[in-house]
Amino acid sequence: MSIEIVGHAIVCEDGMIADHEHQMPAALRNDADWQRFQAELDRTELVVVGRLGHEAHPNPGRRRLVVTSRVAGLVRDPADPRAMLWNPAKMAFEAVLAELGITRGTIAVTGGTRVFDLFLHRFTRFDLVEVAGVAIPDGVPCFSGGYPQDVLAAAGLRVVETVALDPGVTLMVWSREL
Repeated sequence: MSIEIVGHAIVCEDGMIADHEHQMPAALRNDADWQRFQAELDRTELVVVGRLGHEAHPNPGRRRLVVTSRVAGLVRDPADPRAMLWNPAKMAFEAVLAELGITRGTIAVTGGTRVFDLFLHRFTRFDLVEVAGVAIPDGVPCFSGGYPQDVLAAAGLRVVETVALDPGVTLMVWSREL
């Protein structure tokens, strides 16, 4: 099986992905990152997203795996024929891949916190975009275990590339040491 699992997050300088109401503030939106992110998702076999993100952002037609505790295992989303609802407490990820017939390619993981935590030790790469000069007090963290750079490093990933997308907006590509 040749599968790459890539995380994607944009965070403020204190590591938050959203405000206390689980909304992404306008200060975290960046056109250069959005275009790069959408192009990356277009090349994937599957996008893994949390239920809140799935409900907040309609699927543009990509194959989605929605992480939720509201189902017994793996079921088709009745509102979206391209999406499957998955409860990781009831079905192993490997079984999901087998059921979906995915044996190769890239799987994109787009969050939120619980989803990033779930895949932390599976990531082969993590594209972390940080927006300087923005803080979100009482926000939603990228990872529950702390600041994203510290969490990724502790999980065995290292920065292999840094790209300035715009002034104050930096992409750090993290890769797992094999």
